[in-house]
Amino acid sequence: MESMKALTMDYESTCAFIDKCDEHMFKVKNWALITTSAVIAFSISSGKDLVVFSNLVLIPAFLYMELIYKSFQESTIEHATDLAKRIDRSLSAGSDAGVLEGYQFGFGRKLLYPSLQQCASILVNPARRHILNFYVLIFVFSIGAFLLGRYAA
Repeated sequence: MESMKALTMDYESTCAFIDKCDEHMFKVKNWALITTSAVIAFSISSGKDLVVFSNLVLIPAFLYMELIYKSFQESTIEHATDLAKRIDRSLSAGSDAGVLEGYQFGFGRKLLYPSLQQCASILVNPARRHILNFYVLIFVFSIGAFLLGRYAA
């Protein structure tokens, strides 16, 4: 049952890292919203409608940062799923025989620094469409603020 203790300890730390990634992605979204809103507010209030185009640099930067955390989270979720299957197998069999075959302790060994290709695959994944939609909406509001400042004044 010593292997079960290692699996559950690994599972708990893996789930904690998944939660931490969620927290970081939420913070990135908050900073993206606050920063781009501040740029829009400054642009409209100062009458310098071209300033809003600085959001064209900010939006992809925040999007990429969120995709990095999402990439970390997805690889960690894969590890957590593997651990859950091993724990279930151990509990249903009543023994630890073969449960640790091919197992490596810790999710850190599975994490790779996300490449642009990994981030792009997350971005085009239909199940992750909400990430892109969030930043597209900020982009649309930025363009709307430019048009408002340019043509409504």
